[in-house]
Amino acid sequence: MILNEANLLPLYIVIAIIGVLLFLFLLIEIIGYFSLKKLNDRIEKRNYNVNILLAQKYDILVLLAKVFKKYNMTIPSEFQEELSPKMDESLKRLTLTERLTVKAYLMKASQTLLYFAESNEKVKNDNEYQILKKSLLEIDQNHRKALALYNADALGFNYWIKVWAFRPIARLANFSEREIVS
Repeated sequence: MILNEANLLPLYIVIAIIGVLLFLFLLIEIIGYFSLKKLNDRIEKRNYNVNILLAQKYDILVLLAKVFKKYNMTIPSEFQEELSPKMDESLKRLTLTERLTVKAYLMKASQTLLYFAESNEKVKNDNEYQILKKSLLEIDQNHRKALALYNADALGFNYWIKVWAFRPIARLANFSEREIVS
């Protein structure tokens, strides 16, 4: 069989189709990488926001303790302990376990302080206490919203790194599943 241009035309068509498909696959992978990178960065920012809200809650609780001292009320012992978490720069990036520990502590401390404050008429009617209580409730509400946004993005990210088209680039970029936070 003699190879001429007429016999090679189907081969050229197959090579062209394979080239176009490879180009489209590479284009999808590149777009997928930048989309996953952007989503990963957004999740990091949301995680940081959740940690900042916990730090703000701690700061409000410290101010509540000062209101207690202003009226010579004893601060509950669990709030005075040395083991209580301190929110400083090193704790702005908490792991899931650390966040759960800090969150549990802050929840218990805020409930205890608010209970004692509400049981004392002087503190309950104090203007500073009212402002701090309102701020604490707003921080709790914002914390719940921030967690919902984080979890929504994390669920989306976890889905997209498992999609067959993005799985290769997710593995190459070392993207791993994000934890869902309660």
